[in-house]
Amino acid sequence: SFCSKGSAMAGNRRPCASLGLGLLLVWFSCSVLTWLVPTSPDPARLAGQSQSSHRGRMHSRVLRMAVGPELRAYAQGLPVPPDYTGPPYAGPSSVNDAFVDHLLNMYKTQAKLPIKYAYLMALDVLDLLKQEKTLQRVAVPPGSKITVVGDLHGQYFDFVHMIEQVTGKPNPQNPILFNGDFVDRGPWSVEVLLCLYAFKLQYPMAVHFNRGNHESEMTNYQYGFANEVKVKYEEKLMELFSETFRYLPLATVLENQVFVSHAGVPGPEERLWEEWMQKAPDEAAGVLKREKQISLAEIEATNRVCEPNPMDFPLVIDFLWSDPKGANGYGPSTRVPMVYTFGPDVAQRFLQANNLKYMLRSHETKSAGWQETIPNVITVFSAPNYIDRAGNMAAVAVLTNQGGNLDKQFVQFQHQPHPDIESGAYMKGKSLAPAS
Repeated sequence: SFCSKGSAMAGNRRPCASLGLGLLLVWFSCSVLTWLVPTSPDPARLAGQSQSSHRGRMHSRVLRMAVGPELRAYAQGLPVPPDYTGPPYAGPSSVNDAFVDHLLNMYKTQAKLPIKYAYLMALDVLDLLKQEKTLQRVAVPPGSKITVVGDLHGQYFDFVHMIEQVTGKPNPQNPILFNGDFVDRGPWSVEVLLCLYAFKLQYPMAVHFNRGNHESEMTNYQYGFANEVKVKYEEKLMELFSETFRYLPLATVLENQVFVSHAGVPGPEERLWEEWMQKAPDEAAGVLKREKQISLAEIEATNRVCEPNPMDFPLVIDFLWSDPKGANGYGPSTRVPMVYTFGPDVAQRFLQANNLKYMLRSHETKSAGWQETIPNVITVFSAPNYIDRAGNMAAVAVLTNQGGNLDKQFVQFQHQPHPDIESGAYMKGKSLAPAS
């Protein structure tokens, strides 16, 4: 339970046996984020979901039930505007270099892919993602390379510059792992996502995804992507995009050496959360512990097909939300309740237990676009001048197998000019948000 400060005085620390309704309501009402799915605002229903993980999973199943033959039939019946001159989509085999180039260039003019093609591409990507595992293992043979891309956040004009001038388009000789946070805030999140999905359809074995904390309903309805989909297409398509996000892998291991997840590593075994922890993080590190390390096989077996919440899916929360910190041990995150930070000792124990050399993650803006945040934990962030005012460089990580070792190199790039649309324009109350 969410223990009161009085019950957690020094010498009288009592562990929270389970997370209670009160703590989950903190998540629901948090000023930064909300776990509430805006399409289901009924308070009675909310209370029922917060008391029963079964009902929460039922909610996701209802959404998934709509993603079947009837949805594909609906999409097939949608018209393509007669004046559309962009690339035609006729299944995965229709996505070739010409299709991808045409799509990239079309989006530079702010033209729109027909809704029929958006549905069908997402449905076909969903079929691919369903075949993948929670933890993907990707070979990087001697002499070959793979590029890891960090947060993109719907900054299309930076994204297309990166693809054309920095990384190159993905292909079997140039595989790319996109490490989450494809959407939200940036006003071209739909365009970035559909380009990524085109890449995946063209070369499914050379394009890899990890889920980020912005590939979930709670953030998409808060930070603009859901509104963007509603304005550019229709709300029903958002449910399909959410379903594709639920099937994204949570982590990838490269050449049995490098662990890549969007945010972090497994958190403490007991998910303690008490008021005093924020004021005494060093003392919290003595309480928040993990004795048994989580194995890669256990991660692979984890159910990822969910809307993450800390009560039912704590490991999912760790991979999507946690951050490294300089001091040893676990600590309370300042982001939201029930998210933990992890120190150098925590990271090293996880890497050693799984015979891994280092970790790449994203999730945090870095002024140079990358940073070895703690030993053997490197942050890569690929959205330059984040939200149009951070002033940061962006970077990607290029890992090359040299004599059996994955050597890392970081390639930086700057932000690019873009049309005069503010970051966050589709967020509630902003310039492009729908009226209701």
